[in-house]
Amino acid sequence: MSKTVRWRMAMVSVAASVLGLSLVVAWDAAVPPEQTPKAHSIPTRGLPAPVAARLEARAAEIAKQRLVELPPPVAVPEFVGGFPREAVALLTESYREMLSVQGLYNQNAVRQRQVARILESRHGAEIASRAISDTAFAKEAFGDFQAESRFYSIDVLRTAAKKGDERWLLRSADALARELTLTGGGGAALDEGRSTDLRDLMHAYIDVKGVQSLANGESALLRSLGYSPGMPAPVKRIYDDVLFLRLKALHGREQAASMTAALLEG
Repeated sequence: MSKTVRWRMAMVSVAASVLGLSLVVAWDAAVPPEQTPKAHSIPTRGLPAPVAARLEARAAEIAKQRLVELPPPVAVPEFVGGFPREAVALLTESYREMLSVQGLYNQNAVRQRQVARILESRHGAEIASRAISDTAFAKEAFGDFQAESRFYSIDVLRTAAKKGDERWLLRSADALARELTLTGGGGAALDEGRSTDLRDLMHAYIDVKGVQSLANGESALLRSLGYSPGMPAPVKRIYDDVLFLRLKALHGREQAASMTAALLEG
């Protein structure tokens, strides 16, 4: 696992790991030892109804306790960055729900449900985009929860793009690229968290477009994500790393290196 992935997972898992029990513990609490499977991914479909009910109840209990022990949401003014307080509060509530089930068997289902709720709201996608692209807004709207808000916001933008609305993801990536270019161009070290945000946005967009679009040499995809051949080397390296990683899985190291270089120079 890469340093970037370890950092990101540690960021979103730390509260969950210290506040509650893991997936395996959640299962062990609900199911007799002799029925506990070895796999860590435990679907309830196909389980006896009483067992599934106990598992669901135990997961809900853990999530509820985690929510109680999380720091309270930051108090925000009536309008935050032009958005009404209630619109920001909806995302805060959804993101806290997502964190409360981190590592539990039902985390994916909860995240999908909360992302859908955000996208159905009037300002949801735009607030998620601002949370990623505007650090001052993220701090005002989410306080100490701003790092987690950026992480979960990328899920929101990925889902929006899959549904055909790519503008928020692309706007965030372009804004981040500009921010990091300004930092890197001035000779300062890039912020690790912001660099990871850009990497994750790139992965999200490639997930939507498909890796084959890279293999086909579609350099326009990179430009839409804020890339420019004249970027400072540390920023350009972010694009290089992500492209190479995704292409290597399909084409091997040597061919991926050649394809990546062609895309970056195109």
